[in-house]
Amino acid sequence: MYKTIAATAAGTMFLLGIASTSYAADTATKQPLDQSIESVDKNLAKDPDNKGLQNAAERLQTNKERQAKKREAQAAKREAKSLKKAERKAAKESERQEAGRPDKAERPEKTERPEKVERPEAMGRPVR
Repeated sequence: MYKTIAATAAGTMFLLGIASTSYAADTATKQPLDQSIESVDKNLAKDPDNKGLQNAAERLQTNKERQAKKREAQAAKREAKSLKKAERKAAKESERQEAGRPDKAERPEKTERPEKVERPEAMGRPVR
């Protein structure tokens, strides 16, 4: 009985694993302008003399190069920012270690409070 349940569970897990990989997203990431470049190239192959398609292909290529340069600059900027942050953190940590933990400040002794004056008992008031 337990063997059949275990075999059924294992088979179900196997089938679900196969089904999930078949529906997985495409692993190739798409870059901006890829679809438009493909479309323009396809149309340019059909009609190579079309000036508008030639102009569009040139513009798409320059835009793709410009975007790639922009992404590289942004990545470099992010990297520089994270390095600065790491340097500041390291400097702060070393400063904290150099300073060490200060000794506890000595506190003056508290003055003793005068004892409370007992109130005279009033009539009709219960004793606590």
